[in-house]
Amino acid sequence: MATPAEQNARMDRYYAGPQTMVKISRRRRLNLLIAGEGEPAVIFAPGSGASTLEWMLVQHRIARKTRTVAYDNAGFGFSDPGPLPRTASATVNDLRAALKAADIPPPYVLAGWSWGGLIMRLFAFRYPEDVVGMVMVDSSSEHQMRRLAKDPKVTAWQREYRRKVFTRAEQLARAGGLVAGTPEFDELVGEPLPTLTPAVNAARQAQRTSPGRYRALRSESASASTTLSEMDAVRRPLGDMPLIVLTAGKFFPLPPETLDPPEAWRDYWRTGHDEIAALSTRGERRTIDAGHGIQIEKPEAVIAAIEEVLALARGR
Repeated sequence: MATPAEQNARMDRYYAGPQTMVKISRRRRLNLLIAGEGEPAVIFAPGSGASTLEWMLVQHRIARKTRTVAYDNAGFGFSDPGPLPRTASATVNDLRAALKAADIPPPYVLAGWSWGGLIMRLFAFRYPEDVVGMVMVDSSSEHQMRRLAKDPKVTAWQREYRRKVFTRAEQLARAGGLVAGTPEFDELVGEPLPTLTPAVNAARQAQRTSPGRYRALRSESASASTTLSEMDAVRRPLGDMPLIVLTAGKFFPLPPETLDPPEAWRDYWRTGHDEIAALSTRGERRTIDAGHGIQIEKPEAVIAAIEEVLALARGR
C-alpha cells in the first residue's frame, strides 16, 4: 500500500497540471488523462463543470486491468475553451477527435457521471459499433430534461439562474473579482478541499475562477433544449449491450420553491434511470447508498460495476 507521501505525489502528478494535451483543431486542445493498457478502453466522462479529478478514485483502479481515458471538456479543467454553443453534440465531436488524435481506437466501455452520462449515451447512439458496454453513474436523463422543458416555471427559473450565477460569475472572473473572502468566491469556488494536495487545490481554484468555465456552463445550460433534440434524433435500443445504471439513494435534484415537491422529482430521477437501463436487454439499475458523487463517496461500487461490464463485454 502506498504511503501518504506517495499518494500525494501521484495526485500531484496527475491532477496538478495537464496530462496529454491533444490537438483537436487548429487552435484547440483537449486534456486527456490516459492510463493502463488493454482493450476495451474505458472512457470516463465528467459531469458539467467537472474534470478528470472527479474520477481520481476510480480510474487508476480500472487502469490495472485495461486502458483508461478521462478527459476535460472544452472550457473546463485544463482543456482550451470551445466555440459556442456547447451542446452535447459539440462535446461528443470533441471527444471523438481527441480519441482519434491520441490513437485510442474502439472498442470502448463508456462511463459517465451526471451530465457526462448523457454525453456518453449520445456517443453510443451515434456510434454503436464502437461501444461494447456502459456504466451510468447517477446520470442526467432525457426524461428529466423533457419534464423540465415542459414546465414554464422551471424554464423561467433556469433563465434567471443563468443570468444571476453564470453570467455574473463570468463577468467577475473576467474582471478578476472572484477573490477569496467575497461571497461570490465562497459560493462558486469554495475553500480548499482537505482531501487534495496544495498543488491540486491551487489548480482547482484557478479553474474555478476562469471566465471560460462560466461561459461554457452558461452555454451548456442554455443549450439544453438543443441537446434534447440531438438525443431524440438518434436515440435507439442498444441490443444486448452490457449496461449498469447507478442511482444515488441520497440525492435527487431539488426543485426551486413553488415548483413540484421533492417527492415528484425523486420519481422523475428514478424513472429516467429506469428508461436508461431499458435501452439494453441486459440493462440493470442499482441504487447506491450515497449522494450524487457516487464515484467519490462509494468508489468501490463504481469500480465493481465497470469491472462487471468489462467482463461481460469481453465475453460477448
